[in-house]
Amino acid sequence: MPTERQLRLLNMLQRADSPIPGQALAEALGVTRQVVVHEIALLRAAGEPIYATPKGYWLNRASSARETVIAVSHTPEQTKDELYTLVDHGVRVLDVRVEHAIYGEIVGQLLITSRRDVDVFLEKVRAENAALLSSLTGGFHYHRVQFDREDQLVEACEALQRVGIEVMTHPANGEAL
Repeated sequence: MPTERQLRLLNMLQRADSPIPGQALAEALGVTRQVVVHEIALLRAAGEPIYATPKGYWLNRASSARETVIAVSHTPEQTKDELYTLVDHGVRVLDVRVEHAIYGEIVGQLLITSRRDVDVFLEKVRAENAALLSSLTGGFHYHRVQFDREDQLVEACEALQRVGIEVMTHPANGEAL
């Protein structure tokens, strides 16, 4: 049974149209950021689909949107082109995944839905001098993506190939291209 604070936190996330930074949640609840992290962990353990993204916490509400995973490969310098191409075609990039020889699957939550989100993400990468997850696998990685219509994803994957980004699975049926 969720506590009153957990219910308030869940209610804030349910009402939000975009991710909410942890500090903003902490201030609204009158607690520390660490308390929010703890409460989010408990809510996740109870089955709530709460994601931590670079922009804050986000509750994945059921929608009519479709999801799939695409496999891509490119250089770090092509990351901006990759993400711009996807969002320009109405494809939302929920996460990035790599298969690591030691650790297995490593997932990074992204929730990128616009060019501005791409710019913010890449600025954080630059400011922190952080390596992209794909650097662990020679550029090969997966994205879990969301889209409203199948043609959006098909056109986005075709556009990725036109700009020199390898797409190794067909979005419509998962078959190799």
